[in-house]
Amino acid sequence: MPLGFDTQLVRVRANGANQPLSEPIVLATTYSAPSAVRHREMFQDGSTTFYRRFGNPTAAAAARLIADLEGAEEGILFGSGMGAISTSLFAILRAGDHVIASREIFAQTRTLLDTTLRGYGVETEFVDARVASEVTSRIRPNTRLIYVETPSNPLLHIVDIAAIASALKPGIELYVDATFGSPALQSPIHLGATLSIHSATKFLGGHSDVLGGVASGRRELISRIRDMQILLGTVQDPHAAWLLMRGIRTLGVRVRRQAESALALARKLSSHPGVETVFYPFLEGDAGYAIASKQMRGGGGVVSFVVKGGTSASRRFADALRLIPIATSLGGVETIVELPYDLDFEADDAETGVAGSPLGGTIRMSVGLEDVSDLWADLDQALRAASVTPTV
Repeated sequence: MPLGFDTQLVRVRANGANQPLSEPIVLATTYSAPSAVRHREMFQDGSTTFYRRFGNPTAAAAARLIADLEGAEEGILFGSGMGAISTSLFAILRAGDHVIASREIFAQTRTLLDTTLRGYGVETEFVDARVASEVTSRIRPNTRLIYVETPSNPLLHIVDIAAIASALKPGIELYVDATFGSPALQSPIHLGATLSIHSATKFLGGHSDVLGGVASGRRELISRIRDMQILLGTVQDPHAAWLLMRGIRTLGVRVRRQAESALALARKLSSHPGVETVFYPFLEGDAGYAIASKQMRGGGGVVSFVVKGGTSASRRFADALRLIPIATSLGGVETIVELPYDLDFEADDAETGVAGSPLGGTIRMSVGLEDVSDLWADLDQALRAASVTPTV
């Protein structure tokens, strides 16, 4: 009988008496071999006890745990989310390849595809991936990869993973950046993705104290990605891997609570007179609701919204918050806000389809574990403060 999700998170893997219930941190960078022949075998077989750039027992344990949660054959850990994304892209793409990618995507992933890889002869076509046919109709003979992000950063667009996966042809990979959903709420591999990628810094770690990335998929693909990781050196530090495993133990209870609070706040924000637009996939009126409710087990812990009055009002709102700090990243136990279009992203109303909305003033809020009543009191007073136009 398959184990439940929360049981998989905390089950003890140790066998026998006097075995540690916490995975040991193996800090060694190199290991001795009993013979020259065995040393050669360790190098060729990808042993986790050869040299740290080639593998590490602590990082391997964390990768196995996440791969099990994803329902994947194998996983691999990285030093950051962008380490996971870049290494996974470089592992399969070559000059002359064609990529189809979500238009609404993490800004630095877009730069990697549209600038860095384009400079190496890889063509990326950006489309509105919310419409599956916009993706599948653009498949060419040289298409090597479809890359989507769902829910997306920062407007929480939803992509129908299964619909796109059903149109895959041999030789085409489907990478899904599933960071915003986490394995607690979404299972891209079960829906047909060939690789599920996460910035483990976010919900997987969950405590704003560890940087990491992870990719999970079929064994052959992970092997190719591992070969590229060895070349690039995008490995995870063993202590960071241990912190990541510790954070993952509470993933289920954390993410479900965050999703419940996020939905409650999204509903309140959607009826607040100081809010122009709310983006949250489990709001009944959200454009992605039908697909999100089919492929997710909750809307996630991020709510994005636009304060009436544009960028200046949104900045006044953020500055007026008393409980909630302004900070980047997401997925931690504390609620934070940022204005993403002040940072990496560029507002484009034509792409988002939000006529007249000043998306440059979008607020992205990562909801933590505080009491919802306390969060709402802070949001409400800040929205009221933002509505007051300062005198010159």
